[in-house]
Amino acid sequence: MLVRSNQKPYARLGLAIPKRHIKQAVERNRIKRQIRESFRARQSKLVGWDIVMMARSGADRLSNRELREVLESHWQKLASACADS
Repeated sequence: MLVRSNQKPYARLGLAIPKRHIKQAVERNRIKRQIRESFRARQSKLVGWDIVMMARSGADRLSNRELREVLESHWQKLASACADS
């Protein structure tokens, strides 16, 4: 996850899910859907940030539940970092 302040009253999300790490389009799309849904649920708490989520090799082997848990931990870290600044 890469994060930068955007000076806007809303958060924005970018996705970097490379074909070389996740070969099948079905899996890339599943991961993108999970990330977008997770972001929508927390977008109101992340005001003023640009966030780029990048998938690593092996992300396609995670179940949807495991992927949501990983995303939740990332959002919690970001929320605590936002609160500190």
